[in-house]
Amino acid sequence: MMPLARGKDDEELNREMKEARRWNDPMAQFLEPDEAPRAAGRSGKGAGRGASRRPVYKGACPPNRYGIRPGYRWDGVDRGNGFEAERFKALNRRERNKGLEYAWQTDE
Repeated sequence: MMPLARGKDDEELNREMKEARRWNDPMAQFLEPDEAPRAAGRSGKGAGRGASRRPVYKGACPPNRYGIRPGYRWDGVDRGNGFEAERFKALNRRERNKGLEYAWQTDE
C-alpha cells in the first residue's frame, strides 16, 4: 500500500525517478544502445537520436571561440575579419609569456 505523503526517503519513488528516461537527457548518449531513451509518443524518423543525422563537414576548419563546426556545404574559405585568429594568437602569446617570465624569474 502506497502512503498518502511521499517524501525524499521513499525508496520506490526514488527507483521510479532513476529508471525514468527523458528525451532531453544529456547523458543518454552514453547509455547502451538498447537502453537509449525513446521519446514519449513519437515514432518514425525523429524518435531515436541517430535516426536522422545531418551531414557534417569533413575537413580542417579554423578554430572559433564557440567550437562551432562549419556547415557541410562550406567551401573552406574563411570570410571573417581575422578577429578569431588574432584572439587565439593573443591567448597563445599570453600563455607563452607567462612561462617565459616564470623561467626568467627563477633563472637566478
